[in-house]
Amino acid sequence: MKVKIIMPSYKERDLIYWITKFKLELDAIVIETRYKGLELIRNDCERSFIFYTAISETDFNHGGTRNLGARLASERGAEILVFMTQDAVPAGPEWLDRLVAPIRSGEAVATFARQLPRPGASVLEEFSRHFNYPAQSRLRTRADIPEMGVKAFFFSNVCSAVRADVFWELGGFPDDVIMNEDMLMAAKVLRAGYAIKYVAGAEVVHSHDYSLKQQFRRNFDVGAFFADAGGMLEGAAVGSEGFRFVCEQLRYVLRRGRPDLLPLVVLEAGAKFSAFQLGKRHRFLPLSVKKRMSMHSYHWDQTRE
Repeated sequence: MKVKIIMPSYKERDLIYWITKFKLELDAIVIETRYKGLELIRNDCERSFIFYTAISETDFNHGGTRNLGARLASERGAEILVFMTQDAVPAGPEWLDRLVAPIRSGEAVATFARQLPRPGASVLEEFSRHFNYPAQSRLRTRADIPEMGVKAFFFSNVCSAVRADVFWELGGFPDDVIMNEDMLMAAKVLRAGYAIKYVAGAEVVHSHDYSLKQQFRRNFDVGAFFADAGGMLEGAAVGSEGFRFVCEQLRYVLRRGRPDLLPLVVLEAGAKFSAFQLGKRHRFLPLSVKKRMSMHSYHWDQTRE
């Protein structure tokens, strides 16, 4: 089955390095959303035989832009669509074969990779990677939704793969979502009766050490996403998973001999919770306030009524 990689890029040239390092010269589609320095990206792509297109920054959307890449990939014969972010670095040469193997075998129609923390990542971010991306692979189906809640729909376009025909059968990603387009795709996949596999053996290095302000803004957007997601996430409880995350994080910090981080864990949890609740009620907030609180502030201009 023919594989194509779709990678939105913003102010980044280093992505060309790993594409060429892992010999994917003929299998990548790069979508650049910056005009300053555009020629540098274009020249890099042309030298590496990478298909490339550009869009305006104001046209970028997490769902719509990836749909554009998926259309370009499908026009070029893709049977498996692999979605990557520019800051995810494969941990080894086998990552792609392992990622798409369950799709090729028919075990699942969608897969996503394990994310490892970057060298030097903070203890809290290190925990986040281990909590969300364990060392054991797992196959998920519709039957897992009642037991797993929102975790059943956990899926990451940092490094994921979807069978192209199923992707289009389900309508692709939502075009106007603020974030978590991957979670909505996972929900559609499971509710349609297909299986998703988390592939722990497909590893990429990817992590972010967000400040409290950044955590707040990101979780405001998460709350806004859940407010706008509609019935697709029905039956997926969120609160219990967040509580479990904080409890496990407290234990992890103590096991690492870092009790000094306990206040930060509590502060971070409070920031995330309050931001999430505000985001869920974003319809009651003026546009200027939403843009100030949001990590993806451009979204509110795109969806202004």
